[in-house]
Amino acid sequence: MQIYNALIFLAATLTVTLPESDVTLIDGNQIKGEITALTDNQLTITSGDQSQELVIDQLQQVTLSTDDAIIGAENQITVRLHDGSTLYGKSVLATATNARVTISDDVAYRLKSDSLANIQFKPLSEQAQKDFDAVLKADSAGDVLIVLRPGGAIDELEGIIERVDSEAVTFNFDGDRIPVELEKLAGIKLLKPGSLEIAKTLGQIHDLQGNIWQARRFQLNADDQTLQFETGLGDAISLKLDNLQRLNFASSSVAYLSDLTPESAEWTPYLTGRLIRNRLNQIYAPAKDRSANGGELIIGDQVYAKGLSLRSKTELVYRLTDDFSKLQLTAGLAETAKGRGHVELIILGDNKQLFQDFIVDPEDIRELELDMTGIRRLSITVDYGKNLDFGDLLNLGDARLIK
Repeated sequence: MQIYNALIFLAATLTVTLPESDVTLIDGNQIKGEITALTDNQLTITSGDQSQELVIDQLQQVTLSTDDAIIGAENQITVRLHDGSTLYGKSVLATATNARVTISDDVAYRLKSDSLANIQFKPLSEQAQKDFDAVLKADSAGDVLIVLRPGGAIDELEGIIERVDSEAVTFNFDGDRIPVELEKLAGIKLLKPGSLEIAKTLGQIHDLQGNIWQARRFQLNADDQTLQFETGLGDAISLKLDNLQRLNFASSSVAYLSDLTPESAEWTPYLTGRLIRNRLNQIYAPAKDRSANGGELIIGDQVYAKGLSLRSKTELVYRLTDDFSKLQLTAGLAETAKGRGHVELIILGDNKQLFQDFIVDPEDIRELELDMTGIRRLSITVDYGKNLDFGDLLNLGDARLIK
């Protein structure tokens, strides 16, 4: 299987020792140790006095830190790039040619302005967010100013965004240059230049500040302990190694559900009510690549680096833009659910039932491989079993779509 075409972390003659890492292979096996060498075609991992060389195509993920990413309270601005990278910052400065996204007092990234796809300046209500996202998806002939009305409604106006700073957006509307205060805006959408080229990236870098980078042309610098790379848009970025959470080596043939953003994700408590749902929604939300109870994602005696952890009743819906042949996953109740958990797992493809059964014990582990040919909408529901929702926690290990 061809995972990607090239990977350069080091000059060929340079050997670098990284902090101890967990390396997950594409077949799900895991190796723990120090990464003592990385080149464009292999990784060397050392544990004790034994070293093992791995072909790059074998790699699924390298985890450098098990700490959860923390987005600072002041980082209310979401910046998305045309290659799919997502940044969370405290301020943005953008001119006609260059942009700077400030993440913290000592971290800022310089980008080309053409790399910016859209900026959301503040958190929005559920309805306003849906309207905002609809504006982003719609076709437009120019840049779009997305206005947040006092009542919470979203409005839009096409024109030219000339400048963004910490106080206002300079908007050119039919020749009139209008400074619009940020507090009046939900965000902006920037027209993708026709000449913009987006290169194929080799994977994703997740850092401890919640940023997700689409990355290529990696180079590890031993002297200042940084990882240097390019985005798919050619922006040169340097990250401190102690700020890295993990590297996902994306296969063009594999898509992990925990790396996809669902079209909808809804948790419904057994005892319904707006107050109950609002208070518990974050606690009971789907967890990605970890247990919803905290800690590692475990099914039986197997630890999974990739997967989902879902409480009842949770329904996830994914709209698939690529053609996939099958869905593979391992489903099992968390050990904490023993004697209490009892769930119904329902998987639909384009509203057609692909799988349905009750899972009643942590030892009741299901290895599923489902036909996804031609399917465009995937729905996964973890429903209540006979014990209401008490103790229900279903883990889906290595949940992935295969082309």
